Amino acid sequence: MENSRRQLQYLSIALAAILAVVGVLVIALDWHQVRRVASEANWKLAPMVLLFTVISYACLSYRFTIMNRIFGIPMSQRDLTEIGFVSITLNHILSLGAAGYSLRILVMKRSGLAVGDILAASLFDSYLNNLALFLLFPVGLVHLLLSQPLSRGEATGAVLAAVIAILGILIAAAVLVSQPIRLVILRLIAKVWRSLTHHEIPPALGNLDATLARGMAVIRGRPLVLALPLGLIVADWASSIIALGFCFDALGNPISPGVLLTGFVVGVTLGMISMIPGGLGVQDGSMAGIYALLGVPLEQTVLAAALFRIIYYFIPFFVSLGFYRRLVHQMGQAQPGT
Repeated sequence: MENSRRQLQYLSIALAAILAVVGVLVIALDWHQVRRVASEANWKLAPMVLLFTVISYACLSYRFTIMNRIFGIPMSQRDLTEIGFVSITLNHILSLGAAGYSLRILVMKRSGLAVGDILAASLFDSYLNNLALFLLFPVGLVHLLLSQPLSRGEATGAVLAAVIAILGILIAAAVLVSQPIRLVILRLIAKVWRSLTHHEIPPALGNLDATLARGMAVIRGRPLVLALPLGLIVADWASSIIALGFCFDALGNPISPGVLLTGFVVGVTLGMISMIPGGLGVQDGSMAGIYALLGVPLEQTVLAAALFRIIYYFIPFFVSLGFYRRLVHQMGQAQPGT
């Protein structure tokens, strides 16, 4: 048993080293923007960006703790908060949810927890969080339509994107509350996946029905149990948007809340679905393009997006490596079933 725990600890340390190398490579790809921001930013406003970044990550980590409590995970609040923080920063830097889930399983499984329980809490939390982001997406597009003189082709594209987003939200909500609809859609997804990849659907998606059903059962029994997690989702996204707003303040004139929301939602959404590590290039380029379309100077948009990446993504990632080391050491002492 001692050898098994020691091997897992070595594996975890190796994984941390790999993650650090990946993070450095991602940052190196964007190093020219880092240097440019360092020379042109008004760093007196950087503490405000950092403050709202801290608030955002605190909301994310605490929400992870609460969601695991809802699903009956018997771990200490400190351990759950640190696991949440480390895995969330990993997801942010890589834009791959599977990486964060794997890390959670690797660390939490040592306390004798079932993989299904670990994944259930994470999947349900991610589902609600992404649903909230997608709710903001059509809001941003509608603002774009109402506030900017667009060509006929641009307006048609924005309307089409907004309609698709709204339909996606309605389907996602139906999947959450209705098991028959959920089963039909999951079977369709499994069929499409099989035809495209010639493989069975990944277990995480295959378990989504059981996860959502379990989560909805808890909610129906205790309707108010989601009040705090939903409030933390709102606080997290609001803090992220405000942090980006201060980035714009540090690099030029302030921009209106509507313009800020529109560019943020479109950029983050496209960065998430791109599957490129950290949405590197996609998120920043999308933000710059949307903000420029909304009348913000292109120079300011490019540098603000880069400053946001430095403070909101890079700094928390390196901070998380210290927590990861403590977490590995502590979990290495845990006995299964304790």
